[in-house]
Amino acid sequence: MYAYIGRQAIYNTVFNVAGYELLYRRNEQIGAAGLDMDGDEMTKSVLLDAVNVFGIKNLTNGLPAYINFTRNLIMDDFAYLFDPNEIIVEVPAEVFVNDALVGKLSGLQRAGYRLSLNSYNEQNGRIKFDRIINSFDVIRVQTGGKNKLMLKDILQRLRFSRAQLLAERVENEAEFEMVQALKFTLFQGYYFERPDIVSKQVSLTATPYGKMFAEIMKPMPNFEMCCRIVETDSMLAHLFLRHVLKTRYSRENLAAAVRHAMTLLGLEGIRLWTSAQFLKQTNTSNSDELARKAFLRGRFVERLIQNSETSLPKEQGFFMGLISLLDQVTGSAIESILSELVINPSAAAALLGEEENEYSAYLQYAMAYEQASNAMYFPDIKLRLGDRHVSNLYMECMEDTDKAFAEEEKE
Repeated sequence: MYAYIGRQAIYNTVFNVAGYELLYRRNEQIGAAGLDMDGDEMTKSVLLDAVNVFGIKNLTNGLPAYINFTRNLIMDDFAYLFDPNEIIVEVPAEVFVNDALVGKLSGLQRAGYRLSLNSYNEQNGRIKFDRIINSFDVIRVQTGGKNKLMLKDILQRLRFSRAQLLAERVENEAEFEMVQALKFTLFQGYYFERPDIVSKQVSLTATPYGKMFAEIMKPMPNFEMCCRIVETDSMLAHLFLRHVLKTRYSRENLAAAVRHAMTLLGLEGIRLWTSAQFLKQTNTSNSDELARKAFLRGRFVERLIQNSETSLPKEQGFFMGLISLLDQVTGSAIESILSELVINPSAAAALLGEEENEYSAYLQYAMAYEQASNAMYFPDIKLRLGDRHVSNLYMECMEDTDKAFAEEEKE
């Protein structure tokens, strides 16, 4: 599997690189920013890969990493998980500004974090940002396509700001000379370079989510191991505690908090939450729907086993159904995936198409049901349900999938 991050340099007045903007990329295609994906998830994905796969300093050569933070992530204190010397928190232009947000930005400033406004213009500046303009260390202004008079009007409102001005979307030499004359000190755009994509081949179990997924797949997951995986990764700990306890990550009594949350959620809840997060993080396809479909198929196979005359463990059915689409989600060969995970040998044989067995019958039934065609072959899996009840069961699995992939509550 490959991890991807977009990167575009920011230059100073003497053409030296002063930092890098890190961008979400789902695959190797330039501009494939996954617009169907939630902004919170994009930022989390960028930071997860930047920290755990690439290393932020390796991506930026030790220079600041400009990373877009949604309002929700700012309100959730997500930036505090990262070294203030390594990141610059970018506040999007469309953010809703109120006293609560102002308080959060002030707190970040006091903690030593640098803030960038992305992007100041003649509309949003007058409406909502003028009163907090001194919260920012860098202010981005979209200069591409604007004439000198328009830019002078914007700069007039910024004349008392302490921030460095960053001219973005500088497309050619004439535009560069114009913004230089207007006293911009940072520059970004195609005149300097286009965004590139940094990629790295990683194993499925290289990230904390991958390690958790591999552990919960085992017939008898190790509770202590699950706790240690969560405790040793600040981002995972924050997200897990936020999900279960609705509280923010705190370094105080972390071990006790994680164990309490694990106990409250239970093995079933841990399995479902981890699986959904793992699918989100490893998805390199062009749509979130494939990741959702993998979770749904796993849940459906599990519930079919649960409602049949069989002794097969339902958990193995869940993982088999999920893994049956994991090659398409991750872009990795199924043989490579199975080499990293522990699954029942018969389930593995069914996934590889090596033998027809009871596991393969459930998988074939689920796949046939997805096709919703009378011409499809449905194996006899000795269901204790009628057709209408199977339909209800599938709808329940769809609801479970929606819940697992739902966004956290916004503030």
